[in-house]
Amino acid sequence: MVSLRTVRSSSEIVSLPGSLVVGRLRPPFATPYSTTKVRFPLVFQEQLLSEAGITFIRIFMLHAKRNVLEKRLHYRRVDPEDGEIYNLLYLPPMSREVTDRLEQQEEDDEQQIMEQLANYGQEVSALWELIGPRSIAINADRSPADVVKEVSLMIEATGVFDGRAIKRDGMESNGTSEKTTEDMESNGTAKGARGNVTITPGAEKAPITLIRCDGYMCERESVQSSDIKFRGAATEQVMLVWNERPRNVLLLVKKSREIMSTMLEAATYLTQVEQLNVVVEQFVQNEALANGMFLESFSNADNLHREIDLVVCLGGDGLILHASTLFKTAVPPLISFNLGSLGFLTPFDFANFADEMQYVLEGSCLMSLRMRLNGRITRGKGNKSMKDREFQVLNEVVIDRGSSPYLSNLDCFCDEKYITTVQADGIIMSTPTGSTAYSMSAGGSMVHPSVPAILFTPICPHSLSFRPIVFPDAATLRVDVNVESRSHAWASFDGKFRQLLKIGDGLVVQMSLYPIPTINKTDHTGDWFGSLDRAFHFNNRPYQKPLEEKSGEESEAEVPEENAVTDI
Repeated sequence: MVSLRTVRSSSEIVSLPGSLVVGRLRPPFATPYSTTKVRFPLVFQEQLLSEAGITFIRIFMLHAKRNVLEKRLHYRRVDPEDGEIYNLLYLPPMSREVTDRLEQQEEDDEQQIMEQLANYGQEVSALWELIGPRSIAINADRSPADVVKEVSLMIEATGVFDGRAIKRDGMESNGTSEKTTEDMESNGTAKGARGNVTITPGAEKAPITLIRCDGYMCERESVQSSDIKFRGAATEQVMLVWNERPRNVLLLVKKSREIMSTMLEAATYLTQVEQLNVVVEQFVQNEALANGMFLESFSNADNLHREIDLVVCLGGDGLILHASTLFKTAVPPLISFNLGSLGFLTPFDFANFADEMQYVLEGSCLMSLRMRLNGRITRGKGNKSMKDREFQVLNEVVIDRGSSPYLSNLDCFCDEKYITTVQADGIIMSTPTGSTAYSMSAGGSMVHPSVPAILFTPICPHSLSFRPIVFPDAATLRVDVNVESRSHAWASFDGKFRQLLKIGDGLVVQMSLYPIPTINKTDHTGDWFGSLDRAFHFNNRPYQKPLEEKSGEESEAEVPEENAVTDI
């Protein structure tokens, strides 16, 4: 639906700046996340438009055949832990662990599906009579990415975002009322509507320069294609200098309804004040559309590293781990604002969002090149039917016994030399960044982010002498499931993508060439100890009281004379 405003309920109208906005009408009973759920057309949506005094240009109606809808409802499942909705055919979870805990929704039983489909046909017919001449039918029998792409292309073709003049209800020729413009100026935002938001495939990223210092001297390095890589030891701190102003920003947001208003505020600032192209994930794009804002999205993350200049995270540590999974190779500079629970890796406060973004976009800020690990699964001779897989992790790679009642029996190698066979609940191989995560809980040391190392921490070893080990970052570690093991094992990568390791399978772990460049608020030492104090209350205890002061005569009597001989 393309209109001058977007309606969130029958009694609420939200005026937005700009010539035109794209929105989705929500019924009064809809939840903030209704855009992620399947809902059939409602006749009173058109009535809401009329009652609000809104005229629309186009309405996009998603349609599909009855058998397609029936199949989608049959395979729809919900995750009881976070309420996320999946479809086992069209949108399955990425991990088997999530798949195993999915449940069918109560309204998706056979009888209720038939009732919903019967009502669906009547609703479509009634709605088509009201808005048919001004609607565009969109085939919904395909992936959500293809649907959004077609709608986006049609919207651009109608000139919605080209700043064309629209006059209605006292709106100015640029689509912004005087009151709205004043409000924008008072909030520090720029005048006027935003132009087309597109990322040209193959477009060059903003070039950058890194200034590397080793304590004795500094040198400048122009980064080819803005792909940040390690040249030597794994972890180091560098200074970021933009040779050109960044153009494309990836805005990542934690999946929480409380943060969506914050996301809109951040996106508005980045687009209207900083004039940046903002790219978001599809669920964020849906929420932005429902609130009258169009943001670019992506369906395949393989080419993100070629187009994105800067990553902005609104969430917690888990969101930074998610950002790591989106970039298999080079990662753009990343700034994270603490909107999560622990926030060990998120030193910036969103209350200062505008100031911090200006600081970063001006350049000359310090970055920590946080080492990642490359984890590659190798299959045994009898398990060749299963594919080898490879993952990039920021925190840790974990091999554990899963639900098996038996100890893991794991053969460990370093640079192809046998070390030991571990009998334990599992093994954690972590980066210095991950040293304050699972490894710390299992008794491993906390390691400063500038130390080039791989931590090797056992999980509940059945031995009194097995202690955590620290390997150099250049080491290649391999862990095999012993051929005489009583059971298989499981591997997980940053707590996700859980993979089965059968007897004879192995896992090779080594330093990744591509780090996560996180922008520091002060420097990596100040940020690290600040996070230890804020998140873990590091070495926090009451100070020991000083000894009580005694009277002057007692003090003088207790002080021995110089060179005095004391009897023993």
